[in-house]
Amino acid sequence: MRFSEYLKRIKDGENVLIEHTSLSPYPKLFYEIGNAYGWERLLLIDILDSSMPVIRWLRLAGLMVPTHVKRIKAGGVSEWGEVIFEIDPHKDPGIFLSRFSNWAARYYLNNPGTVSVVMNPERLIPLQNNNPRFIISLTNLGVAFIGNPKRRTFYFVNTDLADRRYVALLEEAFIRVMRIDDDGRTMIVKSPEEDEGASLEPV
Repeated sequence: MRFSEYLKRIKDGENVLIEHTSLSPYPKLFYEIGNAYGWERLLLIDILDSSMPVIRWLRLAGLMVPTHVKRIKAGGVSEWGEVIFEIDPHKDPGIFLSRFSNWAARYYLNNPGTVSVVMNPERLIPLQNNNPRFIISLTNLGVAFIGNPKRRTFYFVNTDLADRRYVALLEEAFIRVMRIDDDGRTMIVKSPEEDEGASLEPV
């Protein structure tokens, strides 16, 4: 089965964790998500310009991402895409997380069918000195929207860099977990169906 075919199984309200390394071709999965659901439905939550290497990788591979993709800019300097909300992750974490949560709740309410892609939220943790309380708060932010029928969400997390505690919490909380290795093989690690341990065709 191809990743694009597997996406048809993912229902509204689900959170999907995609674990990748620094060398794995995870940009292809991002591209498949946009193509499968429609770029106009995508909401890219971009942590510290984490999407820029992805866009560059795809461009070099001859795959173009539309420049009108809606984007939440959480730090960074790039103005790529249609920036519809901007927050400063260097400020008080309580204020930062609260502002984002309130904004996202309103956005999902007004834009049912949204497909969110959270690009590398693990990069926020070192900004807060790897504080365990912040790790839990950051996890809870993602968990809070599980079951919301107005959206489905994909988290891309670099396991080479991520705090292991954060990855473990996401793996426990999320409905689906997938892992793409350096060769492009994508494995289903956790699933509500009987396909855990199965591998998808290389991207």
